[in-house]
Amino acid sequence: MNQSVKKSGTNVSFLLAWRFFAGREHSSMISFISTVSVVGLAMAVALLVLVLSVMNGFEKEFRDRILGLAPHATLWFDQPYENWPPLLDQLESEPGVINVQPLIEFKAMAVSGSQVTPLLIQGVDFIRLSSLINPYLHKAIDSMADSQRLSGSKIIVGAELAKKLRLQTGSTFRLMVPNSSAMGDDTLALSTAKIPNIATYSFTVADLLSTGTEIDNGIGLVNLAEANRITGRAIGVEGIQLQFSDIFQSRRLARQLAVDYNLAVRLSDWTQSFGNLYTAIQLSRQMVVLLLVTIIAVAVFNVFVTLGMVVRHKQAEIAILRTMGLSRKGVLLSFVYQGLMISTLGCAIGAILGCLAASLAPSAVSAIQLLLGIEFLQTDVYPINYLPSEIRATDVLLICGAALLMSFVATIYPAWRASKIMPAEALRHL
Repeated sequence: MNQSVKKSGTNVSFLLAWRFFAGREHSSMISFISTVSVVGLAMAVALLVLVLSVMNGFEKEFRDRILGLAPHATLWFDQPYENWPPLLDQLESEPGVINVQPLIEFKAMAVSGSQVTPLLIQGVDFIRLSSLINPYLHKAIDSMADSQRLSGSKIIVGAELAKKLRLQTGSTFRLMVPNSSAMGDDTLALSTAKIPNIATYSFTVADLLSTGTEIDNGIGLVNLAEANRITGRAIGVEGIQLQFSDIFQSRRLARQLAVDYNLAVRLSDWTQSFGNLYTAIQLSRQMVVLLLVTIIAVAVFNVFVTLGMVVRHKQAEIAILRTMGLSRKGVLLSFVYQGLMISTLGCAIGAILGCLAASLAPSAVSAIQLLLGIEFLQTDVYPINYLPSEIRATDVLLICGAALLMSFVATIYPAWRASKIMPAEALRHL
């Protein structure tokens, strides 16, 4: 008999929760607030999923594109290091090292017609570097072998830099290098009492580097021999660039390699050149999450208000059910069920809309840019010139779980108040 009563009470609890949602007696005000609660929670969850997916996309592109090309750490020699080929082979065999590149670096001014812009020139071993940059080259001259692409006075320039200088593959422009001691047949030295020595070199664009990141704004790649000729140094390199499987351990690993190989070097790593950008991405992510969690909290507050109004307007029905044998626990559970139904519906709709928006956002932004002829994201301001997105199931589950947990906490007080209603008091004024 007791088991039958308990089962009946449980069934009544579920019927009560369903009646609050679908019953014809449901007041229009309560129905409206319930709808607002579902819509508000769905919008908050969708926005948070969308924004987190975009921030995840920025972080992924930062790691894959920017840090996929840029060195994680660089060992700088005080004097040109000539015996670098065997050292590179030894460093590549070390655990955790995924790429090693020789480097000669200097700054110059690029001149094309009336256009002048500064750029960073890097002398590289293109055979070693080709595995990294080949996916981002235009390769207008496909028949050209990798070993010939940077031969002689040929240079690979960033696509955005080429746009500023109005250059394309095969174009010729001049490089002006200050304080250069090397003077070849194709150089012109300008020297006055007030102007330092400037050597001018003629280069032909061999290819364009288009990564879609800020790297494209001011980079030029030449072969090591040409870089040595321009800088007037002996045959050798001034630095070795290293890439590691774990970017966050790059400084420690580079320092350990310098000690192991007894190298007298200065050390720099990616945190010095891109650390501020990575920190800004992480800080923006945290601030956005904090803001949108606040929006979810407001939406959850609507659930709290809805249940409070239900308790106030349904006191007589609760009292009748109590007299029919429904326990206080049954009343409490019925309101918890109702709050969780609102929250679950809102989270499900929000998660679906958020994932859909995150999937379509990159294409939509690109289409709008193409339609309006406006570039919203420019590498002069932003690290990349397109909107990335990466949906992570863990983020979606975490958002929905947090929203449901907050909603559950919000239902406890109204449900507790409902369970404390005394049938005699509630029915006295009927």
